[in-house]
Amino acid sequence: MVKRALLVTLLALVAAGATAQIVKADGLGMMMRASQGVTVNGSPDRYVAISPNTTPKLTVVERINQSDGRVGRWWYLRGHYYVPAVAYDRSGGGLSADGRTLVLTRFTRAFPPRSTRFAILDTDLYLRHPRRAGQRRPRHAITYVDLRGEFSFDAISPDGSTIYLIHHYLSPRAGAAYLSNYEVRAFDLKSRRLLPEPIVDPKEPDERMAGVPITRAMSPDGRWAYTLYDGNGKAPFLHALDTIAHRAVCVDLPQLKDRRNLFLLRMRVEDGGGELGVLSRTAGLGRSRPLLNIDTQTFAVHDPAPVAAASSAITPWLAIGLAALAAALALAWKLKTRWTAERPPLEQA
Repeated sequence: MVKRALLVTLLALVAAGATAQIVKADGLGMMMRASQGVTVNGSPDRYVAISPNTTPKLTVVERINQSDGRVGRWWYLRGHYYVPAVAYDRSGGGLSADGRTLVLTRFTRAFPPRSTRFAILDTDLYLRHPRRAGQRRPRHAITYVDLRGEFSFDAISPDGSTIYLIHHYLSPRAGAAYLSNYEVRAFDLKSRRLLPEPIVDPKEPDERMAGVPITRAMSPDGRWAYTLYDGNGKAPFLHALDTIAHRAVCVDLPQLKDRRNLFLLRMRVEDGGGELGVLSRTAGLGRSRPLLNIDTQTFAVHDPAPVAAASSAITPWLAIGLAALAAALALAWKLKTRWTAERPPLEQA
């Protein structure tokens, strides 16, 4: 009865629009949590996870229709789990492009954690299934994966067969200090094994990758995951991950090295996936200015196309101001002329 009452309460919270996580976590886990859940290109639904500080520890996962806010399906699992973010801007990750596989990460307060647990949810299945004739054990909706060490979610292949994880590791000289060095590992869901070799750029096989993920963009088909990193004191770089072919491409971006606030940068896919634009977002104004364009076939970096402007070199706001001033002067002259014409003549002495 207690569990049922708790689930009803959680469902009520979600129905009321409580999409943010209630559980707090320390360290990197707080940053890597997608507070608004996750969706994929072309999907009408968004997935969120609610996990309050209650006993017993439970997490409710909801599939919510984005147009009307209705809950289409829900699942629950024991423990505190969250929808992972894949960049500092908290863009959500974990959902495959076909919408059938959702990866959740378990909260942990130990730092660094000895192990990491993921819950992999098959969104086409319910928690329990009636047994069919000749079937001993039906496939379950949730699969749990435990890995030794500190891992975080990075990307997933369009069909959900391969999950890409970031393995964070400590330098022996750093003691207990956390460093942002990492390696990308591929996890095969069918065999439930990590592939033996890290995913690296073949042109830079020995270069250690380090930095903080600033923002993420996905190709329209969900195959390529593009992540902009701050470079950890060096030049920012783009990490392009091919989630089907198990390969990565790193593109150095020295053009962004001297920018003051890298964390205002955003990316968007353009030209049907053929171009990747890097944008500078003005703090508090909501406007974006294109900085760079990257060809997603050759990964060549070039300046964005110039924005068409008037030949007079007068800015739009200046032109508007001059027009308003001219109108005001014209009105003043008209009123002065009318007043002069209607004024009675002065009487002669």
